[in-house]
Amino acid sequence: MAPQKRARTAGDDGESEVVEVESARSSLRHDTRKKVRVSDTLTNSTPRMLGGKEDGTQPSNLGGEDYERRRDAGFQDLADEDGDTQQATQILQERNQRSMENMPADNGIIESVTCVNFMCHSKLHVSFGPLINFIIGHNGSGKSAVLTAITLCLGGKASSTNRGQSLKSFIKEGQETASLVIRIKNTGHSGYQQEVYGDSIVVERHFSRSGASNFKVKSASGRVISTKKSDLEEICDYFALQIDNPMNVLTQDMARQFLNNSTPSDKYKFFVKGVQLEQLDRDYQLLEETIDQIEHKLDGRGDDIKALKELARKARQKLDMSDRHETMRERIRNYEHQMAWVQVDQQEKAVEQCNVNLLQADQEIEAAEARANTATDAYADSDRKSEEAKAAMSALLNSKFPLEETRKQKKEEFASNRVELVGTQTEQRQIRDYLKDTESRIEKTLENIEQERQRLESVDGGAHLRKIAEIEEAKSRAGEKKEQHDQHRRNAGRLEDSRNAAETDVRSINEPLEQKKREIKHCSDLLQNMIRDRGQSHGGFHQNTPRLLRAIEQEGGFRDKPIGPIGSHVRLLNLDWSSVLERSFGATLESYVVTNKQDQNLLSNLMRRTDCGAPILIGNNQPIDTSQHEPDPRFVTTMRVLQIENDLVRRQLIINQGIEQTLLIEHLEEGNATMFDGARLRNVKQCFCINPNKRGWGYRLAYNRSGEPSVSPIRAIQSVPRMRTDIEAQISLQRETLNNLKSELSELEDRQRTLKENIRRCEQAINTHKRQQSELLVALQRADHLVDRLHDELEQESPQAGRLDALRASLKEAEVEKATREGSYGDAVVQKDKLNGFSKDMLKQLRSIEAALADIDANVSKAEGKATKLSQRRLVALEEKNAAMESIETAKQDKAEAQNKRQGESERLADWTSKAREVVRERVPVDAGETAESLDKKLAKLTNDLKRYEKELGDSRDVIASKAAQTHKAWQTAEKQVEDLQSLAERLKGALIDRMERWRKFRRYISAKARAQFTYLLSERSFRGALKTDHKRRLLDLQVEPDETRTGRGRQTKTLSGGEKSFSTICLLLSLWEAMGSPIRCLDEFDVFMDNVNRDVSMKMMIVAARRSVGRQYILITPQSMGNVDVGDDVKIIKLSDPERGQTALPFAG
Repeated sequence: MAPQKRARTAGDDGESEVVEVESARSSLRHDTRKKVRVSDTLTNSTPRMLGGKEDGTQPSNLGGEDYERRRDAGFQDLADEDGDTQQATQILQERNQRSMENMPADNGIIESVTCVNFMCHSKLHVSFGPLINFIIGHNGSGKSAVLTAITLCLGGKASSTNRGQSLKSFIKEGQETASLVIRIKNTGHSGYQQEVYGDSIVVERHFSRSGASNFKVKSASGRVISTKKSDLEEICDYFALQIDNPMNVLTQDMARQFLNNSTPSDKYKFFVKGVQLEQLDRDYQLLEETIDQIEHKLDGRGDDIKALKELARKARQKLDMSDRHETMRERIRNYEHQMAWVQVDQQEKAVEQCNVNLLQADQEIEAAEARANTATDAYADSDRKSEEAKAAMSALLNSKFPLEETRKQKKEEFASNRVELVGTQTEQRQIRDYLKDTESRIEKTLENIEQERQRLESVDGGAHLRKIAEIEEAKSRAGEKKEQHDQHRRNAGRLEDSRNAAETDVRSINEPLEQKKREIKHCSDLLQNMIRDRGQSHGGFHQNTPRLLRAIEQEGGFRDKPIGPIGSHVRLLNLDWSSVLERSFGATLESYVVTNKQDQNLLSNLMRRTDCGAPILIGNNQPIDTSQHEPDPRFVTTMRVLQIENDLVRRQLIINQGIEQTLLIEHLEEGNATMFDGARLRNVKQCFCINPNKRGWGYRLAYNRSGEPSVSPIRAIQSVPRMRTDIEAQISLQRETLNNLKSELSELEDRQRTLKENIRRCEQAINTHKRQQSELLVALQRADHLVDRLHDELEQESPQAGRLDALRASLKEAEVEKATREGSYGDAVVQKDKLNGFSKDMLKQLRSIEAALADIDANVSKAEGKATKLSQRRLVALEEKNAAMESIETAKQDKAEAQNKRQGESERLADWTSKAREVVRERVPVDAGETAESLDKKLAKLTNDLKRYEKELGDSRDVIASKAAQTHKAWQTAEKQVEDLQSLAERLKGALIDRMERWRKFRRYISAKARAQFTYLLSERSFRGALKTDHKRRLLDLQVEPDETRTGRGRQTKTLSGGEKSFSTICLLLSLWEAMGSPIRCLDEFDVFMDNVNRDVSMKMMIVAARRSVGRQYILITPQSMGNVDVGDDVKIIKLSDPERGQTALPFAG
């Protein structure tokens, strides 16, 4: 509610009467249509009381008198109107003589108005000055629209503007909605809720052709504070913005009616409504109606009070008679009290036993959790060891396969070489036997030749010997050629070895080449599967996983829905570690997690039914805080590259895989330095590294059981990833892997081609060697031919030497045969040595391979046994862990049951204690040896005895006491209500009398002030006249004499010219405005019927009057220009733009 404007009394400036009142306002609620409803509590009392006080006197009744007669009090306050007018004139003159600067108000004035699609304007914005504003412009420019917008935006009715009957008639043609915005100044210490709204309050009103309308009240920053009209009305009341007051916002039609067509009666109505006297009058009528209603209810209440008093007296007498058996009742009450508290004692014992059971349950949970932690650690250790053993066995088996292939190949080569060696040895023995026979024949032939030569020397004198010497020289050269031929033939074995070695290399690369092709095919198939299953989330799991998940979703028997498969709840943030982590996690990613044994059994049945087997883990939902168990933040761990959606999954990966203590370091050298150089890292179990030479392979770095550093390989995973990743990035990575494999295949094929080229070069060398051998053989044959020719010449020269030639021919034949045998023998020896060497090498390699395979078999056997043993231990550890988890769950269920039981017992104890305290507030000790049964028997006996005594009185003592208390309370309550209503009526009467007195003073002094102001304003143009107020007849009229030299009271307005009449009415309007308390005054086209002289005078007079009204804001509309009016800095002239071309008239109703 706005603060009341205080009337200035004579005590303020030395006068003896109230001399100035700006406005009259009521402190009652502004909605006078609502009547006060007096409580009808008394009408429901029984029996009905008669009116009047307890002594029977009747209160005075104001309702029987005429309200207006009491209000006006015979108009005695208006007996000296001339004196009042004279006093008001003196005050007005004194005020005008004082120099007062017109300062803008801190709040309550309008800063701007904005209209959108309003009337015939698409957008109209007007910013006002804080004091005096003149809005000028041609017809249709929006002058009157501004005042209409102010009225409607601040909550006024459409009909009060006289320009339309509904809001939709103000919407521009062709538009569906319109909006109005007003900004109200809100500065200074008296601003309205300034901490909420700030320095301005923005009021918006939006309405549409469908009839919808809403308000928005915003702060200076644009934040919506309220959308309720009641809050807007409260703001208008606070600033005294009387929008519905016809004198406050005088529209064009109202101004025309007031200035030109109003009768004295109309002017009086404008007067009492404008200065709020009419509003106060309605409030006082409502107050009198309230007093009448109260006094009507007081009628006939006296007899009701007497009847209630008599009933209370009789009930008290009966209660006094009943109190004679109080001793027996006291014993009954004592037994009842003990009966109430004996049950509490028994229940307290039950609660104490529950507390003991609950403490035992807590101890069992702690023990079960300790066992579970131990079992979890043991399972994690067993699982790690089992995985390590499996990895070691897999690595051994992988290393065994190439050795077995090599052994098989070597055995085949050794067997082939053995057969060839046996044949070579047989051939060598045969050649050696033949060679011995040939050598014996040569020795015998040489002896014969020597005998024949000696015989011939003695015959021809030496010529024969010279020919023989020439033959020997030719033989020597032939021997050299033979030696070269034999040497060249022996080199053929080395070339054969090179070719065999090259062929061996080609055979050795064929298997890796085929293996690489198989890897490429598998990788390509995997890529195609990933592309095909791009939209599926379970492509890496068992093919029946979707069936199992649907069955889990449809099954309603689970206490907690199983979570799984675990891999579908884990997102890998770094794809570089996909293969290593997939291999490390193993079957854990395919497992499901439950929280109890019952769900485990149910899930196992579903797996069998859907043919989708997977491991099942038992866990609980208790979160694990790993902040104190993680390595330094500078390290990347497995948990830090995973995004885990479910806490249960996170707990299982921490327990089973130690993800929070597993480092991920890309380079092996850095991993070795981090893990094994210096002191052992805190909170680190193992470290994974990436093998840069094999895509998807990696290394595991850890300490073995003996505390020694251990590095083991991690094979690449050859399946669709089970952890969720960016599928496009995973496909891209798989394509990159496929390209790398193709590059490796290309390198192997290049290597194979190089080796085959080496074979080809070896064969070319062998062919070249054979060609050279043929050439040497030809040279050898030529040398032998020379020897034969010389022999022939020797025989021709010495015919008698035929026997010697025959011997020599035989010798030559034997020697040739020997040379042939020796060459064959040498070849056999070389071949045998070669085959022996090859056999030795093969045997050595086979033995080495056999030893390696034996070692591997032994290691595999040991690893297999170890893996089997560790797998069994892992299963046992898993069963123990599941059993431990189940025991925790069982212990928690037992605790929950104990808690529920304690809760029930405690609630029962609280209920019984509450009921016991209802019986007796303080706890009553129970007599020794008393039980509920014994107390019940004693209580029953005493109760029967008391009932027998009370039967004589007709009711029990409690019933009698209750009736006595009720009747006494009813009597006292009725008396108090009558007294309160009588006091209220008296106070309201006093308030009404005081308010009526104030109302008469308001009417008296407001009228006097208006008369004085009117006379003063007329004198500004040397007019003479008076403002006549007849409150009895409710008339207000003007008497004006334009010629002050003429005597008489003045003329009626009907006899005045149009300009004189308009000027006089403007003086009346300004006089009434001085009696109003609103901070803004609006007037539309006040000078439409004035000539230029009267208009100029009226303009100046209105400006002067506005300046004297300190802090008031004036909004004056005129269609005329302001060029001939001298204005100051406090006057703002707002010229609106001409209307748009083609603008049409508004379709107003009527």
